[in-house]
Amino acid sequence: MRRAAARIPERYRNCRLQNFKDLRNESLKKAKAVAKRWVEEWPAVDAGLLITGPVGVGKTHLAVAILNELVDTKGASALFCDFSDLLDRIQASFGKGNDESQDDIVAPYRDADLLVLDELGARRPSDWVREILYGLLNTRYNRRRLTILTTNFADEPDARGGETLEVRVGAPVRSRLWEMTQLVPINADDFRKAHGARAFG
Repeated sequence: MRRAAARIPERYRNCRLQNFKDLRNESLKKAKAVAKRWVEEWPAVDAGLLITGPVGVGKTHLAVAILNELVDTKGASALFCDFSDLLDRIQASFGKGNDESQDDIVAPYRDADLLVLDELGARRPSDWVREILYGLLNTRYNRRRLTILTTNFADEPDARGGETLEVRVGAPVRSRLWEMTQLVPINADDFRKAHGARAFG
């Protein structure tokens, strides 16, 4: 029941720390160790987690595994939120005949004791997107609510000269994240690419 209330997507329902594949390199082992310690110390933790790394390295698995552990073993009040899905719901609320307001949609994520915010920076940065993100995270910052975030963007451009996290989310949000979270970088190969569905034939 508590897992359903946490709004964990079906694909990630069975994510646990035990089945997080950490044998591929040292950064995965370190990330898993941080997650285990964070769960053990809950609720006496001072900051959330900012899990960064390229696509397919297990960021969402690790974040949801923490959420699952806390919901199952410690009865935590927690919510999962895909940031792009949140923006889509807010945009849909602007249509005629929709009784749900922007505040109605955002409030549960703003108020949750623990929020897992997945795919930070995935949506193209616009003033509106940054406004929504700032409003959500600034409220959680002021209320000292714990947040676990995942993102494909780092603080330094990648080898291809890609955008930084600050460019994607804005300087005010990145500034708050320095204080709100502990950085957990993961550098590994794309697990999905290596272990994707096998072709028939």
